[in-house]
Formats: sequence, C-alpha cells, structure tokens
Amino acid sequence: MRELGPADEEQIRLLMRLPPAQRLRTMMTLQALWLDTVRARLRRAYPHLSDYELTVLMFERLSENATTKVTQGTQRV
Repeated sequence: MRELGPADEEQIRLLMRLPPAQRLRTMMTLQALWLDTVRARLRRAYPHLSDYELTVLMFERLSENATTKVTQGTQRV
C-alpha cells in the first residue's frame, strides 16, 4: 500500500468536515464508481461472459484480493 500524500490528507480533512450522512453518501457514491470501473475493465477483458458470469468473476477477484492483503498483512507481523 502506498503512503498518503498531501493531496490525500487534504481530501480526508475535507471529508471529515461533512456531516455523517453526507460523508456516507459520498463514500457510497465513490464505492459504486469504483465497482463500475472494475466491472468495465473485466467486461473489456472478457466480452464473452454474461452479466451474471461477469459479476461472479468480479466478486471472486475482489475476494481473492482481500484474502491476499490479509495474508500479506499477517506475514509482515
């Protein structure tokens, strides 16, 4: 994982100024944008897959990535 830069720190400060409900809406919007981006990349790589198959692949990849990060994190300790 990369270090936070000054722009990242400023973005966090700006988000912390928002009321909790608006902060949550913003985070959910960003999550949806990120998932749409992941889906679009997979769609370009696997145009033959159905929507269902693409969704399954997307969540398999996300699950593998999360598992890898947890495993790597425990190995560093």
